[in-house]
Amino acid sequence: MIEVQIAGAGAGKTYGLAEKIIAHYDPASYKKIFAITYTNSAAKNISEAIIKQLGYLPENIVVCTVHTFLLNEIIYPYSPFVLNEVHTTSSRCKTFSNFPPGKSVAKKQREAKSTISRLKRIGVIHVDETYAAAWRVVDENYSKHNSQKKKSKVRKIHKLISSAIDKIFLDETQDLDDTALKAFQKIGEYSVDIYMVGDPKQAIDYPNAFKAWLAENKSNEKVKVLENITTSRRVPQKILDLSNTFCPKGQEQESLSEVEGRLTYITSEDDHYDEVLSFHIENGSLVSIFRKEGNYSTKQAGSLPEFDPEVEELLTVKFPKYEEGVVIYSLQRFFASLLSKNDNNKSIRKFLGELEIPYNKELFKKLCRSAEQYSSSRDNSAKYAISSIQRTKGLESKVCVLVLTPVIFKCLMQDGVTKFNKTWNMVYVALTRAESELVVAVDMDLLGNKYKHDDIVQRLKSIGFEELNPNLSNQETEEKLEEA
Repeated sequence: MIEVQIAGAGAGKTYGLAEKIIAHYDPASYKKIFAITYTNSAAKNISEAIIKQLGYLPENIVVCTVHTFLLNEIIYPYSPFVLNEVHTTSSRCKTFSNFPPGKSVAKKQREAKSTISRLKRIGVIHVDETYAAAWRVVDENYSKHNSQKKKSKVRKIHKLISSAIDKIFLDETQDLDDTALKAFQKIGEYSVDIYMVGDPKQAIDYPNAFKAWLAENKSNEKVKVLENITTSRRVPQKILDLSNTFCPKGQEQESLSEVEGRLTYITSEDDHYDEVLSFHIENGSLVSIFRKEGNYSTKQAGSLPEFDPEVEELLTVKFPKYEEGVVIYSLQRFFASLLSKNDNNKSIRKFLGELEIPYNKELFKKLCRSAEQYSSSRDNSAKYAISSIQRTKGLESKVCVLVLTPVIFKCLMQDGVTKFNKTWNMVYVALTRAESELVVAVDMDLLGNKYKHDDIVQRLKSIGFEELNPNLSNQETEEKLEEA
Protein backbone atom coordinates (compact mmCIF):
# COMPACT_ATOMS: atom_id res chain seq x y z
CA MET A 1 0.00 0.00 0.00
CA ILE A 2 1.24 3.50 -0.85
CA GLU A 3 -0.02 6.63 0.93
CA VAL A 4 0.74 9.97 -0.71
CA GLN A 5 0.75 13.26 1.20
CA ILE A 6 0.90 16.52 -0.77
CA ALA A 7 2.21 19.39 1.35
CA GLY A 8 3.41 22.85 0.31
CA ALA A 9 6.43 24.88 1.38
CA GLY A 10 6.82 25.40 5.12
CA ALA A 11 4.09 22.90 6.01
CA GLY A 12 6.33 21.18 8.56
CA LYS A 13 6.94 18.11 6.40
CA THR A 14 10.19 17.13 8.11
CA TYR A 15 8.80 17.40 11.66
CA GLY A 16 5.57 15.69 10.61
CA LEU A 17 7.48 12.87 8.94
CA ALA A 18 9.53 12.36 12.11
CA GLU A 19 6.30 12.20 14.14
CA LYS A 20 4.85 9.51 11.87
CA ILE A 21 8.09 7.48 11.97
CA ILE A 22 8.16 7.59 15.78
CA ALA A 23 4.46 6.65 16.00
CA HIS A 24 5.10 3.63 13.78
CA TYR A 25 8.32 2.59 15.53
CA ASP A 26 8.16 -0.67 17.50
CA PRO A 27 11.24 -1.27 19.72
CA ALA A 28 10.47 -5.01 19.76
CA SER A 29 10.52 -5.36 15.98
CA TYR A 30 13.61 -6.69 14.20
CA LYS A 31 12.59 -5.11 10.90
CA LYS A 32 14.01 -1.81 9.72
CA ILE A 33 12.14 1.42 9.12
CA PHE A 34 13.61 3.54 6.35
CA ALA A 35 13.32 7.33 6.16
CA ILE A 36 14.47 8.23 2.66
CA THR A 37 15.06 11.64 1.16
CA TYR A 38 16.84 13.20 -1.79
CA THR A 39 19.91 14.89 -0.28
CA ASN A 40 22.34 14.30 2.60
CA SER A 41 21.35 17.62 4.18
CA ALA A 42 17.67 16.62 4.14
CA ALA A 43 18.56 13.23 5.65
CA LYS A 44 20.44 15.05 8.42
CA ASN A 45 17.36 17.23 9.10
CA ILE A 46 15.11 14.17 9.45
CA SER A 47 17.61 12.46 11.79
CA GLU A 48 17.75 15.57 13.97
CA ALA A 49 13.94 15.85 14.03
CA ILE A 50 13.63 12.23 15.20
CA ILE A 51 16.30 12.72 17.88
CA LYS A 52 14.64 15.93 19.05
CA GLN A 53 11.30 14.16 19.54
CA LEU A 54 12.44 10.69 20.65
CA GLY A 55 15.72 11.57 22.33
CA TYR A 56 17.84 9.23 20.20
CA LEU A 57 17.93 7.53 16.80
CA PRO A 58 17.12 3.80 17.15
CA GLU A 59 19.34 1.32 15.27
CA ASN A 60 16.46 -0.01 13.19
CA ILE A 61 15.39 3.45 11.97
CA VAL A 62 17.66 4.10 9.00
CA VAL A 63 17.76 7.61 7.53
CA CYS A 64 19.45 7.83 4.13
CA THR A 65 19.25 9.22 0.60
CA VAL A 66 17.31 7.61 -2.26
CA HIS A 67 20.49 6.51 -4.01
CA THR A 68 21.92 4.98 -0.83
CA PHE A 69 18.72 3.02 -0.21
CA LEU A 70 18.40 1.70 -3.75
CA LEU A 71 22.07 0.76 -3.94
CA ASN A 72 22.40 -0.90 -0.52
CA GLU A 73 18.96 -2.50 -0.21
CA ILE A 74 18.05 -3.34 -3.82
CA ILE A 75 20.93 -3.27 -6.31
CA TYR A 76 23.98 -4.60 -4.46
CA PRO A 77 22.22 -7.56 -2.81
CA TYR A 78 19.74 -8.56 -5.54
CA SER A 79 20.97 -7.53 -9.01
CA PRO A 80 23.36 -10.54 -9.21
CA PHE A 81 20.41 -12.88 -8.60
CA VAL A 82 17.82 -11.14 -10.81
CA LEU A 83 19.86 -9.38 -13.49
CA ASN A 84 23.10 -11.38 -13.39
CA GLU A 85 24.90 -8.06 -12.81
CA VAL A 86 27.38 -7.73 -9.94
CA HIS A 87 27.91 -4.24 -8.54
CA THR A 88 30.14 -3.69 -5.53
CA THR A 89 30.38 0.10 -5.51
CA SER A 90 29.17 3.23 -7.31
CA SER A 91 30.79 6.23 -8.98
CA ARG A 92 29.85 9.84 -9.72
CA CYS A 93 32.68 10.41 -12.19
CA LYS A 94 31.98 12.38 -15.35
CA THR A 95 31.27 9.95 -18.19
CA PHE A 96 32.55 12.04 -21.12
CA SER A 97 35.09 14.74 -21.87
CA ASN A 98 34.92 17.91 -23.96
CA PHE A 99 38.51 17.26 -25.06
CA PRO A 100 39.53 17.70 -27.81
CA PRO A 101 37.61 20.95 -28.44
CA GLY A 102 34.80 20.67 -30.97
CA LYS A 103 33.86 17.09 -30.09
CA SER A 104 30.34 16.37 -31.39
CA VAL A 105 27.36 15.55 -29.19
CA ALA A 106 27.16 12.09 -30.76
CA LYS A 107 30.78 11.36 -29.80
CA LYS A 108 30.15 12.55 -26.24
CA GLN A 109 27.11 10.25 -26.01
CA ARG A 110 29.11 7.28 -27.31
CA GLU A 111 31.89 8.04 -24.83
CA ALA A 112 29.39 8.25 -21.95
CA LYS A 113 27.82 4.93 -22.95
CA SER A 114 31.26 3.35 -23.23
CA THR A 115 32.29 4.66 -19.79
CA ILE A 116 29.15 3.28 -18.14
CA SER A 117 29.69 -0.13 -19.80
CA ARG A 118 33.36 -0.18 -18.76
CA LEU A 119 32.44 0.61 -15.16
CA LYS A 120 29.81 -2.14 -15.17
CA ARG A 121 32.44 -4.69 -16.28
CA ILE A 122 34.54 -3.91 -13.21
CA GLY A 123 31.56 -4.07 -10.83
CA VAL A 124 30.92 -0.32 -10.59
CA ILE A 125 27.50 1.22 -11.22
CA HIS A 126 27.38 4.87 -12.20
CA VAL A 127 24.94 6.82 -10.02
CA ASP A 128 23.04 7.95 -13.11
CA GLU A 129 22.07 4.30 -13.66
CA THR A 130 20.78 3.69 -10.12
CA TYR A 131 17.08 4.30 -10.74
CA ALA A 132 16.95 2.15 -13.87
CA ALA A 133 18.88 -0.73 -12.30
CA ALA A 134 16.65 -0.74 -9.19
CA TRP A 135 13.50 -0.71 -11.32
CA ARG A 136 14.73 -3.70 -13.37
CA VAL A 137 15.32 -5.65 -10.13
CA VAL A 138 11.81 -5.11 -8.69
CA ASP A 139 9.56 -5.11 -11.79
CA GLU A 140 8.72 -8.59 -13.04
CA ASN A 141 7.20 -7.04 -16.17
CA TYR A 142 10.58 -5.67 -17.29
CA SER A 143 11.03 -6.87 -20.88
CA LYS A 144 14.02 -9.14 -20.17
CA HIS A 145 12.13 -10.97 -17.42
CA ASN A 146 10.53 -12.97 -20.22
CA SER A 147 10.18 -16.35 -18.55
CA GLN A 148 8.35 -17.63 -15.49
CA LYS A 149 11.69 -18.52 -13.91
CA LYS A 150 12.90 -14.92 -14.18
CA LYS A 151 9.58 -13.54 -12.95
CA SER A 152 9.65 -15.87 -9.96
CA LYS A 153 13.07 -14.49 -9.03
CA VAL A 154 11.58 -10.99 -8.81
CA ARG A 155 8.70 -12.28 -6.66
CA LYS A 156 11.24 -13.94 -4.35
CA ILE A 157 13.08 -10.62 -4.02
CA HIS A 158 9.86 -8.91 -2.92
CA LYS A 159 9.42 -11.53 -0.19
CA LEU A 160 12.96 -10.97 1.03
CA ILE A 161 12.49 -7.20 1.10
CA SER A 162 9.22 -7.63 2.99
CA SER A 163 10.88 -9.85 5.58
CA ALA A 164 13.59 -7.27 6.32
CA ILE A 165 11.81 -3.90 6.06
CA ASP A 166 8.82 -2.78 8.14
CA LYS A 167 7.92 0.46 6.34
CA ILE A 168 9.39 3.13 4.08
CA PHE A 169 8.86 6.87 4.61
CA LEU A 170 9.81 8.67 1.41
CA ASP A 171 10.37 12.44 1.57
CA GLU A 172 10.70 14.96 -1.32
CA THR A 173 9.02 12.55 -3.73
CA GLN A 174 8.66 15.29 -6.34
CA ASP A 175 12.43 15.11 -6.92
CA LEU A 176 12.27 11.58 -8.36
CA ASP A 177 12.08 10.83 -12.08
CA ASP A 178 9.50 8.50 -13.62
CA THR A 179 11.83 5.46 -13.41
CA ALA A 180 12.48 5.92 -9.68
CA LEU A 181 8.75 6.39 -9.07
CA LYS A 182 8.03 3.13 -10.94
CA ALA A 183 10.62 1.33 -8.81
CA PHE A 184 9.13 2.57 -5.53
CA GLN A 185 5.64 1.80 -6.78
CA LYS A 186 6.59 -1.85 -7.31
CA ILE A 187 8.17 -1.98 -3.85
CA GLY A 188 5.07 -0.39 -2.29
CA GLU A 189 2.64 -2.67 -4.11
CA TYR A 190 4.47 -5.97 -3.60
CA SER A 191 6.93 -5.63 -0.69
CA VAL A 192 6.55 -2.89 1.91
CA ASP A 193 4.06 -0.13 2.74
CA ILE A 194 5.32 3.32 1.71
CA TYR A 195 4.32 6.75 2.99
CA MET A 196 5.27 9.36 0.39
CA VAL A 197 5.50 13.10 1.02
CA GLY A 198 5.93 15.52 -1.86
CA ASP A 199 5.04 18.86 -3.39
CA PRO A 200 4.59 19.04 -7.19
CA LYS A 201 5.02 22.83 -6.95
CA GLN A 202 8.66 22.30 -5.92
CA ALA A 203 9.55 19.78 -8.64
CA ILE A 204 12.54 21.23 -10.49
CA ASP A 205 14.64 18.42 -11.99
CA TYR A 206 11.58 16.51 -13.21
CA PRO A 207 8.72 19.04 -13.13
CA ASN A 208 6.09 16.70 -14.59
CA ALA A 209 7.13 13.24 -13.35
CA PHE A 210 5.34 13.25 -9.96
CA LYS A 211 2.19 14.88 -11.37
CA ALA A 212 2.08 12.35 -14.21
CA TRP A 213 2.59 9.47 -11.78
CA LEU A 214 -0.27 10.71 -9.57
CA ALA A 215 -2.55 11.00 -12.62
CA GLU A 216 -1.65 7.51 -13.84
CA ASN A 217 -2.44 6.01 -10.43
CA LYS A 218 -5.65 7.92 -9.74
CA SER A 219 -7.69 4.72 -9.92
CA ASN A 220 -5.05 2.44 -8.41
CA GLU A 221 -6.50 0.88 -5.24
CA LYS A 222 -2.98 0.40 -3.88
CA VAL A 223 -2.22 4.14 -4.06
CA LYS A 224 -4.11 6.39 -1.64
CA VAL A 225 -3.73 10.18 -1.94
CA LEU A 226 -4.40 11.92 1.39
CA GLU A 227 -5.97 15.35 1.81
CA ASN A 228 -3.56 18.17 0.92
CA ILE A 229 -1.86 20.10 3.72
CA THR A 230 -2.42 23.72 2.69
CA THR A 231 -1.03 25.55 5.73
CA SER A 232 2.49 26.93 6.09
CA ARG A 233 4.14 27.26 9.48
CA ARG A 234 7.12 29.17 8.10
CA VAL A 235 6.10 31.58 5.36
CA PRO A 236 4.29 34.83 6.35
CA GLN A 237 0.93 35.54 4.69
CA LYS A 238 2.30 38.63 2.93
CA ILE A 239 4.71 36.43 0.99
CA LEU A 240 2.19 33.60 0.56
CA ASP A 241 -0.20 36.01 -1.13
CA LEU A 242 2.39 36.24 -3.92
CA SER A 243 3.53 32.60 -3.95
CA ASN A 244 -0.11 31.44 -4.04
CA THR A 245 -0.37 32.90 -7.54
CA PHE A 246 2.11 30.15 -8.53
CA CYS A 247 0.02 27.36 -7.00
CA PRO A 248 -2.41 25.08 -8.86
CA LYS A 249 -6.04 25.52 -7.84
CA GLY A 250 -6.66 23.88 -4.47
CA GLN A 251 -3.01 24.04 -3.36
CA GLU A 252 -2.97 27.68 -2.23
CA GLN A 253 -1.58 28.07 1.30
CA GLU A 254 -2.59 29.88 4.45
CA SER A 255 0.05 31.03 6.93
CA LEU A 256 0.21 29.94 10.56
CA SER A 257 3.13 32.30 11.16
CA GLU A 258 2.61 35.32 13.40
CA VAL A 259 5.19 37.29 11.41
CA GLU A 260 3.65 39.90 9.13
CA GLY A 261 6.27 39.46 6.43
CA ARG A 262 7.73 41.88 3.94
CA LEU A 263 8.47 42.04 0.19
CA THR A 264 11.21 44.52 -0.71
CA TYR A 265 13.48 45.35 -3.65
CA ILE A 266 16.85 46.97 -4.12
CA THR A 267 18.52 47.93 -7.41
CA SER A 268 22.15 48.15 -8.48
CA GLU A 269 21.64 51.88 -9.04
CA ASP A 270 21.29 52.30 -5.27
CA ASP A 271 24.53 53.24 -3.49
CA HIS A 272 24.05 50.57 -0.84
CA TYR A 273 23.43 47.62 -3.24
CA ASP A 274 26.88 46.04 -2.69
CA GLU A 275 26.70 46.63 1.05
CA VAL A 276 23.29 44.94 1.38
CA LEU A 277 24.24 41.89 -0.69
CA SER A 278 27.57 41.47 1.10
CA PHE A 279 25.88 41.80 4.48
CA HIS A 280 23.39 39.01 3.76
CA ILE A 281 26.01 36.72 2.20
CA GLU A 282 28.36 37.15 5.17
CA ASN A 283 25.58 36.71 7.75
CA GLY A 284 24.19 33.45 6.35
CA SER A 285 21.00 34.64 4.70
CA LEU A 286 19.87 32.64 1.67
CA VAL A 287 21.02 34.58 -1.38
CA SER A 288 20.20 32.88 -4.68
CA ILE A 289 20.04 33.26 -8.44
CA PHE A 290 18.61 31.18 -11.31
CA ARG A 291 22.10 30.07 -12.37
CA LYS A 292 25.61 31.57 -12.37
CA GLU A 293 25.67 34.74 -14.41
CA GLY A 294 27.61 37.98 -14.55
CA ASN A 295 29.07 38.85 -11.14
CA TYR A 296 27.28 35.94 -9.45
CA SER A 297 28.82 32.51 -8.93
CA THR A 298 26.92 29.49 -7.68
CA LYS A 299 30.08 27.66 -6.70
CA GLN A 300 29.48 24.94 -4.13
CA ALA A 301 31.97 25.27 -1.30
CA GLY A 302 34.10 22.24 -0.51
CA SER A 303 33.61 20.41 -3.79
CA LEU A 304 36.50 18.25 -5.02
CA PRO A 305 37.28 16.50 -8.33
CA GLU A 306 35.71 13.05 -8.72
CA PHE A 307 38.14 10.43 -10.05
CA ASP A 308 37.19 7.59 -12.36
CA PRO A 309 37.21 4.28 -10.38
CA GLU A 310 40.07 2.93 -12.52
CA VAL A 311 42.08 6.07 -11.76
CA GLU A 312 41.34 5.60 -8.04
CA GLU A 313 42.64 2.04 -8.24
CA LEU A 314 45.82 3.23 -9.95
CA LEU A 315 46.35 5.93 -7.31
CA THR A 316 45.79 3.67 -4.29
CA VAL A 317 48.36 1.19 -5.63
CA LYS A 318 50.93 4.00 -5.42
CA PHE A 319 50.37 4.33 -1.67
CA PRO A 320 49.71 0.80 -0.30
CA LYS A 321 50.55 1.73 3.31
CA TYR A 322 47.60 4.14 3.64
CA GLU A 323 43.85 3.65 3.73
CA GLU A 324 42.19 4.02 0.33
CA GLY A 325 39.85 6.81 1.46
CA VAL A 326 42.72 8.88 2.87
CA VAL A 327 44.75 8.48 -0.33
CA ILE A 328 41.90 9.49 -2.63
CA TYR A 329 40.83 12.46 -0.52
CA SER A 330 44.41 13.76 -0.29
CA LEU A 331 44.97 13.42 -4.03
CA GLN A 332 41.62 15.04 -4.81
CA ARG A 333 42.74 18.05 -2.79
CA PHE A 334 46.13 18.05 -4.52
CA PHE A 335 44.54 17.86 -7.97
CA ALA A 336 42.10 20.66 -7.03
CA SER A 337 45.00 22.88 -5.95
CA LEU A 338 46.69 22.34 -9.32
CA LEU A 339 43.48 23.11 -11.21
CA SER A 340 43.06 26.36 -9.29
CA LYS A 341 46.44 27.61 -10.61
CA ASN A 342 46.77 26.04 -14.07
CA ASP A 343 44.71 25.04 -17.09
CA ASN A 344 43.43 21.46 -17.25
CA ASN A 345 46.18 20.18 -19.56
CA LYS A 346 49.04 21.53 -17.46
CA SER A 347 47.38 20.43 -14.20
CA ILE A 348 47.03 16.83 -15.40
CA ARG A 349 50.65 16.67 -16.56
CA LYS A 350 51.89 18.15 -13.27
CA PHE A 351 49.68 15.70 -11.32
CA LEU A 352 51.06 12.67 -13.18
CA GLY A 353 54.62 14.01 -12.98
CA GLU A 354 54.53 14.56 -9.22
CA LEU A 355 53.17 11.04 -8.70
CA GLU A 356 55.64 9.55 -11.21
CA ILE A 357 52.81 7.98 -13.20
CA PRO A 358 53.57 7.44 -16.91
CA TYR A 359 51.37 9.39 -19.33
CA ASN A 360 48.95 7.52 -21.58
CA LYS A 361 46.04 8.71 -23.69
CA GLU A 362 43.24 6.84 -21.84
CA LEU A 363 44.46 8.00 -18.43
CA PHE A 364 44.67 11.58 -19.70
CA LYS A 365 41.05 11.39 -20.96
CA LYS A 366 39.82 10.11 -17.61
CA LEU A 367 41.62 12.87 -15.70
CA CYS A 368 40.35 15.37 -18.27
CA ARG A 369 36.77 14.41 -17.38
CA SER A 370 37.54 14.90 -13.67
CA ALA A 371 39.09 18.29 -14.36
CA GLU A 372 36.14 19.46 -16.47
CA GLN A 373 33.63 18.30 -13.89
CA TYR A 374 35.46 20.16 -11.14
CA SER A 375 36.08 23.30 -13.19
CA SER A 376 32.39 23.59 -14.07
CA SER A 377 31.49 23.63 -10.36
CA ARG A 378 33.73 26.56 -9.46
CA ASP A 379 34.09 30.15 -10.56
CA ASN A 380 36.60 32.34 -8.78
CA SER A 381 36.10 35.32 -11.08
CA ALA A 382 32.64 36.30 -9.83
CA LYS A 383 32.16 39.09 -7.31
CA TYR A 384 29.46 37.31 -5.29
CA ALA A 385 29.48 33.64 -4.30
CA ILE A 386 25.82 32.73 -3.75
CA SER A 387 23.50 29.75 -4.22
CA SER A 388 21.45 28.55 -7.13
CA ILE A 389 17.70 28.57 -6.48
CA GLN A 390 17.74 24.80 -6.86
CA ARG A 391 20.14 24.36 -3.93
CA THR A 392 17.93 26.44 -1.60
CA LYS A 393 15.13 23.87 -1.78
CA GLY A 394 14.44 22.51 1.70
CA LEU A 395 16.26 25.44 3.33
CA GLU A 396 14.95 28.54 5.09
CA SER A 397 16.20 31.86 6.37
CA LYS A 398 14.82 34.91 8.20
CA VAL A 399 15.72 37.04 5.20
CA CYS A 400 16.15 35.69 1.68
CA VAL A 401 17.58 37.58 -1.29
CA LEU A 402 16.66 36.65 -4.87
CA VAL A 403 18.88 38.11 -7.62
CA LEU A 404 16.70 38.72 -10.66
CA THR A 405 17.62 37.47 -14.12
CA PRO A 406 15.50 38.17 -17.21
CA VAL A 407 13.94 34.69 -17.25
CA ILE A 408 13.04 34.81 -13.53
CA PHE A 409 11.70 38.37 -13.77
CA LYS A 410 9.49 37.41 -16.73
CA CYS A 411 8.17 34.41 -14.79
CA LEU A 412 7.72 36.42 -11.58
CA MET A 413 5.58 38.88 -13.50
CA GLN A 414 3.76 35.96 -15.19
CA ASP A 415 4.41 37.69 -18.49
CA GLY A 416 3.36 35.24 -21.22
CA VAL A 417 5.22 32.28 -19.67
CA THR A 418 4.42 28.58 -19.53
CA LYS A 419 3.01 27.66 -16.13
CA PHE A 420 4.12 24.77 -13.89
CA ASN A 421 7.33 24.05 -15.78
CA LYS A 422 10.85 23.97 -14.29
CA THR A 423 11.31 27.76 -14.18
CA TRP A 424 7.82 28.36 -12.78
CA ASN A 425 8.48 25.88 -9.97
CA MET A 426 11.86 27.51 -9.30
CA VAL A 427 10.15 30.85 -8.69
CA TYR A 428 7.74 29.21 -6.23
CA VAL A 429 10.70 27.69 -4.37
CA ALA A 430 12.53 31.03 -4.28
CA LEU A 431 9.45 32.84 -2.95
CA THR A 432 8.84 30.40 -0.09
CA ARG A 433 12.22 30.22 1.69
CA ALA A 434 11.84 33.41 3.80
CA GLU A 435 10.54 33.42 7.36
CA SER A 436 10.33 37.22 7.50
CA GLU A 437 11.50 39.18 4.45
CA LEU A 438 12.06 38.46 0.76
CA VAL A 439 14.41 40.90 -0.95
CA VAL A 440 14.55 41.04 -4.74
CA ALA A 441 17.93 42.31 -5.99
CA VAL A 442 17.71 44.06 -9.35
CA ASP A 443 21.12 44.15 -11.07
CA MET A 444 20.79 46.24 -14.21
CA ASP A 445 23.90 44.57 -15.68
CA LEU A 446 21.78 41.43 -15.91
CA LEU A 447 18.46 43.04 -16.88
CA GLY A 448 19.39 46.26 -18.68
CA ASN A 449 19.42 44.83 -22.21
CA LYS A 450 15.77 43.82 -21.97
CA TYR A 451 14.18 46.09 -19.37
CA LYS A 452 14.38 49.67 -18.17
CA HIS A 453 15.03 50.40 -14.48
CA ASP A 454 11.83 52.37 -13.87
CA ASP A 455 9.69 49.76 -15.62
CA ILE A 456 11.14 47.01 -13.41
CA VAL A 457 10.52 49.00 -10.23
CA GLN A 458 6.96 49.86 -11.25
CA ARG A 459 6.13 46.24 -12.05
CA LEU A 460 7.61 44.98 -8.78
CA LYS A 461 5.52 47.51 -6.87
CA SER A 462 2.42 46.28 -8.72
CA ILE A 463 2.80 42.82 -7.15
CA GLY A 464 3.44 44.03 -3.60
CA PHE A 465 7.16 44.90 -3.35
CA GLU A 466 8.34 48.10 -1.69
CA GLU A 467 11.72 49.80 -1.73
CA LEU A 468 14.20 48.38 0.76
CA ASN A 469 15.27 50.52 3.69
CA PRO A 470 18.78 49.10 4.16
CA ASN A 471 19.36 50.51 7.64
CA LEU A 472 16.09 49.09 8.97
CA SER A 473 16.62 45.76 7.21
CA ASN A 474 20.20 45.29 8.45
CA GLN A 475 19.33 46.28 12.02
CA GLU A 476 16.36 43.89 12.18
CA THR A 477 18.35 41.07 10.58
CA GLU A 478 21.20 41.50 13.06
CA GLU A 479 18.70 41.35 15.94
CA LYS A 480 17.07 38.20 14.56
CA LEU A 481 20.42 36.52 13.99
CA GLU A 482 21.39 37.30 17.57
CA GLU A 483 18.08 35.90 18.85
CA ALA A 484 18.57 32.72 16.80
